[in-house]
Amino acid sequence: MTESPRDENGDPRADAASERNRALVERYFDLVASGSPEVATLFAEDAVWVTPQSSPMGRRHEGKQAVLALMSGGVGLYDPETPMDIQRDAVAATGETVFVEMTMNARTGQGEPYRNHYVFVFQIRDGLIVEIHEHLDTLYAQRKLFDPVGQKSPLDA
Repeated sequence: MTESPRDENGDPRADAASERNRALVERYFDLVASGSPEVATLFAEDAVWVTPQSSPMGRRHEGKQAVLALMSGGVGLYDPETPMDIQRDAVAATGETVFVEMTMNARTGQGEPYRNHYVFVFQIRDGLIVEIHEHLDTLYAQRKLFDPVGQKSPLDA
């Protein structure tokens, strides 16, 4: 007889929750890559997205509408004619937390190639995304995405 997977405390339900949450985050990235507006249904009303403080978009974006505004604001930095290639290099889930290491290949709004590495930390509650912490090479993003459109880092103010 095969024993079901268990968490560090021996609870098999925690492992099942981890897998459900991992699947939710995988679906999130699939919807983002396809440009589907359905991605909005994955967020809780009180969702928070924390972006790096050195970014022009850097702060806590609180509430579902603020998170969706952040997402739509970032889309304009990229060439809409060139699909983003989001490669998930590693995904790990433990309970309500899902970690994703990824590489994004895209083209900037100015037609330049863009390749940056990211780590996202998702918090899931009741089957919805409640918090995302985004980590990336902010200097690279600043030079490639933000400087060409006149968006300065708060560190340059």
